[in-house]
Amino acid sequence: MGQRLQSAVTDANSPNVVAPGKRPRITLTPTIVLHNGQPFMVLSTPGGDNQDQALLQVLLNIIEFGMNPQEAVEAPRFDTQHYVSSFDDHEFLPGLLNIEARIPDQTKTELERRGHKVKVQSAWGTLSSPTVIVYNSQTGVSSAGADPRRGRYAVAW
Repeated sequence: MGQRLQSAVTDANSPNVVAPGKRPRITLTPTIVLHNGQPFMVLSTPGGDNQDQALLQVLLNIIEFGMNPQEAVEAPRFDTQHYVSSFDDHEFLPGLLNIEARIPDQTKTELERRGHKVKVQSAWGTLSSPTVIVYNSQTGVSSAGADPRRGRYAVAW
């Protein structure tokens, strides 16, 4: 009986209903990424239901957009709230999309035009705060990034 049990609900139609032999959906997402069978990246974050969204954005920033780990975690992010929350009152906010203020106004306008209910957060306003380590198996060099949104640090020796 831990704090995460609040993710379970009593709605019989929910896949997260409390029942014998079931576990509630949880948001813990420590991630290991392999490349050609070798460790390539490890990443994780606090942030509740936003964790998977944040980690995917960081992963894509590195793999698809060529950012180094620090650039990847500091890049502006967004998160949808279009799900039943895992916490507290299990709130559902259909269509709501949080974006950080550093995302261009033109992007915000286009998202609203497409039907999103855009809520602009502060410049560093998302709840997640990823840390990431990228390992180059050919050179043996590791590089890391830590998100300043929650005072995270990457330290090496």
